[in-house]
Amino acid sequence: MERQSVFEERLEKETKKAIAKGFEQGIAQGMNQGILQGITQGIEQNRIEIAKKLLKLGLSIHEICEATSLSVEEVENLS
Repeated sequence: MERQSVFEERLEKETKKAIAKGFEQGIAQGMNQGILQGITQGIEQNRIEIAKKLLKLGLSIHEICEATSLSVEEVENLS
């Protein structure tokens, strides 16, 4: 009986450790994904702001597409 109790206690302890580790890994992964998504959105917003400035300077839509890698439709929607 004592052996069973020791085994159950150890199993419970190891299970709790595994859950805690999985939780920590999940949080870290979520944070990394959030950071990456924020960076991606920031880059996209920067491309749009540059395209707006280039439109004001009188560059053609084709030139703006070349400079920013935005599509013709995206640039046209800015004007």
